[in-house]
Amino acid sequence: MIISTYKYHLTIRLGIIIFSTFFVSSFSTDTFAQQKMHPLKNYSVSYELSGNTTGTKLHTSQDYGRKQCWIETSEMNILGNSVKKNEKVITMLEDGDQWIITINLDDNTGTKMKNPMYKSLATDMEGKNPKEFSEEFMKKMGGKIVGEKTVIGEKCTEWTLMGGANTCVTEDLISVESGADMAGISITEVATEIRRNDPGPEGICEIGDAKIKEIDMSQIMGQ
Repeated sequence: MIISTYKYHLTIRLGIIIFSTFFVSSFSTDTFAQQKMHPLKNYSVSYELSGNTTGTKLHTSQDYGRKQCWIETSEMNILGNSVKKNEKVITMLEDGDQWIITINLDDNTGTKMKNPMYKSLATDMEGKNPKEFSEEFMKKMGGKIVGEKTVIGEKCTEWTLMGGANTCVTEDLISVESGADMAGISITEVATEIRRNDPGPEGICEIGDAKIKEIDMSQIMGQ
């Protein structure tokens, strides 16, 4: 039961990662070189995490969304079990695929995994501006607009997505709140500060000398 519950939690986390990487970066390799995937050249957002995972996250988008990364320091608690996390996630294009690189900052080791949704959506999304792309992607994810609200002074449009996920996005395509709830396990990320035209700390989107191993999604889920 505990192993199954952890898999549910990892499924939610992987879903948030895939959503974040696709939200502004799902174009073919040729288009990627010229296409602006976000209206802002750079921005960074600090988030507070709550639910079964508590902690903080710093998310950075650079070069009009062509490169994204975040650092998360958190603790997951499920059924009395606690797991701490101190990691960096980077998204990048390489050899016609989009890769998600996750680095454990405690031991400087990491994994590199193909985004399994990239190729199936990239062709369909070519040539659209960032707003057109994001709205079409949300709809492909089963998204529906359910209203508007204000988070830390930022007006945002609320979306619900399939699988119990939700997000609230500003007019300039910054997620100020997102979350998921599956099998009684919940994760919520709420922005505490938004810094437009800020590329984040120096080196935040670099792999550095971390030792990276390539894996596939089935390994993440323990199959």
